[in-house]
Amino acid sequence: MHKKCLRICLPLILCLGSITPVSLSAQEAKVDSLEARVRELEARLDSLLAVLSRGVPADSSAAEVAAEIDAIRAALQAAGAQQPAPDTVGEQASRTRNLSVLNPEISVTGDVVGTYTSPSEGRSKFSAVPREFEFGFQSALDPYTYTKIFVAFHEEPKIAGYPEAGEDGHEHAAVHIEEGYFYYIGLPIGLKLGKFRQEIGLYNRWHTHALFEVDRPLPTVVFLGDDGLIQTGLSLTLPVIMTGAGTQVGTVEITASENEALFGAAKEISFLGNIRSFWDLSPSTYLQFGVTGVYGENHDATDPFDASLLGLDVSFRWRPPQRSMYKDLNLKAEWYFAGRESAASTLTGNGGYVQANLRLSRRWIVGFRTDYLDNYGEGGEVYQLVPSLTWWQTEWVFFRLQYNYLKPEGSGGNHTVLLQTVWAVGPHRHETY
Repeated sequence: MHKKCLRICLPLILCLGSITPVSLSAQEAKVDSLEARVRELEARLDSLLAVLSRGVPADSSAAEVAAEIDAIRAALQAAGAQQPAPDTVGEQASRTRNLSVLNPEISVTGDVVGTYTSPSEGRSKFSAVPREFEFGFQSALDPYTYTKIFVAFHEEPKIAGYPEAGEDGHEHAAVHIEEGYFYYIGLPIGLKLGKFRQEIGLYNRWHTHALFEVDRPLPTVVFLGDDGLIQTGLSLTLPVIMTGAGTQVGTVEITASENEALFGAAKEISFLGNIRSFWDLSPSTYLQFGVTGVYGENHDATDPFDASLLGLDVSFRWRPPQRSMYKDLNLKAEWYFAGRESAASTLTGNGGYVQANLRLSRRWIVGFRTDYLDNYGEGGEVYQLVPSLTWWQTEWVFFRLQYNYLKPEGSGGNHTVLLQTVWAVGPHRHETY
């Protein structure tokens, strides 16, 4: 009886062992089944051998069972040879790809400016500077926080009639940390910690390469420095308030007084408060108003003083949704009132600008800006006219031609022609801030 069962089962087992596996898991299951069958036949063979050892007449059962076991073992070996080799290369590549998830997003921006200056006094000359090379690193830290770090080499081009480099303490000719902060997401309020561009005016948050012109408006350069107001501390954005078509946002920032143009060499605490009001006039137009106040003290100066700055700004934009890549009009204006009060004197200054930029097509943008400055009553009033023309070669590269006419009160005009080239790579190329 056992002999007949073996003869019936053996061809089925061999057929199963000869089928090409469709997957590694199915092949392993078949091999396990064959191994179990071998153990069963070995047990039966041991039983037959025990009968023979007691003197029972031998027949061919034991020999046939042994032959069948050898055949199954051969089938097992053949099945093992058909198993695919473990894909260790694929596993290693997969682990490498997973590690890239931990890497930050990296973007690089280059900004080179060539200038021709013709001052009212002195000789004309050509020059070129590597205006800025910026490396940006951005990444999620965990489900609650996100970080941004910007490392830059920064050197301002010479503009005829401007203050000499370094007078405001913000001229850089070495690698420095422009910004480095992390902020929380998903909260009803905005919370940011680190070194960051503060929430004042329309352009202070913008990186230099993303501006509508080569240079920042003259009043912001004098009152806030070439780089703008960048300090280390805490920024808190209050919950948004909706009033019909308007949206109001408030921001409070407490930082160390590191801005030399505004606070001198003080290392004390400064305070900033900002309110912005956004109004959607239509699907293609919006209007924005802003008010900002900054206050800080410098008790370490030879003549200790309190510094304050009030900024007012307004912005209008027209951008038809169906033609947003081809038509875009931006009208912006800011005005600053600065003051320094000490025991010996009280100084006040003010200045502002009006700016217009119109996108003529997908590649061409024309702009014009006019600046006015009364620098704490020093040197009289200063006027500047700045027309510009920008051509976007692609979304990665653009060129800009600009002319600056600067005239201080009681002096002749200063002329500067600038040619700017900006290029960027990475996931956040030409990011505004």
